[in-house]
Amino acid sequence: MRFAPGRLMGPALFLTASLLVVAAGGAVGQPGGDKEPGKEKKDKGKGPKGGPEKGAKELRKAFDSITDVAQNAPAGQEATRLLEHAKGFYRAALRAHPDEPRRFRELALAATDTARGLEHLRRASYQPVANLPEPPLDLDGPPAPKGKGVPPAPKDGPRGREPRDAAVERGPWSPALDALTEVHDQLATAEPPAKGAGRDFFEGAKGAYRQARTAYEAGDYRKAAELARAADAWLRVNEHLERVEWDGTAPPPAPEPRKGAPPLPPAKN
Repeated sequence: MRFAPGRLMGPALFLTASLLVVAAGGAVGQPGGDKEPGKEKKDKGKGPKGGPEKGAKELRKAFDSITDVAQNAPAGQEATRLLEHAKGFYRAALRAHPDEPRRFRELALAATDTARGLEHLRRASYQPVANLPEPPLDLDGPPAPKGKGVPPAPKDGPRGREPRDAAVERGPWSPALDALTEVHDQLATAEPPAKGAGRDFFEGAKGAYRQARTAYEAGDYRKAAELARAADAWLRVNEHLERVEWDGTAPPPAPEPRKGAPPLPPAKN
């Protein structure tokens, strides 16, 4: 019997093609086989939503906020006391991280809001810059009326001056009036804490609101807005403290561990 190579070539080619199809199908079906190069490596270090990475950012924000306001902190015993509370919140948040996610996040937010209120308090003492006009009102709101007009009074303002409809008339007083109205409504419904840090923040918010109302009635709307925003920030601090059931006492400061820094990379010539 004569051997014919051509007779075996067809089945051999068919078998080779079948093996290639099976191999390709297995690669497609493997997990991660259709990912872009480097995608798996990029996602490997990314934690779950709301994980320790996010908490570390909140702690960093609290740390930076306290550091910034401490460089030129507002004068007065009350402001100094609130700043010390912020430091205590931050230290307690560090102790709770990462084992108690809800606690450390709320305490970090309390520290940040404390510093934010102190920053608004500091801005309230700024003097206006000569020949620097105020920016226009928010374009999303109703247009400002022509002429100066008479600003509406806050809800608890002097008698004989009924507040006007803010949706009809707006002017340079509007941001301050909006902030004052928001704080007034919060103070009307908030339950004053009996003692501790919560009591200090509640009294600080009430004092800032009274000063803001006085500045508003004197026509200093920028100062009134800053003071009202400070009061709003400090009222929010108490909301964070309630969520973690803060007992009103600040923990003693904990010494931070010091570690040797890694060596610098070689300098480029």
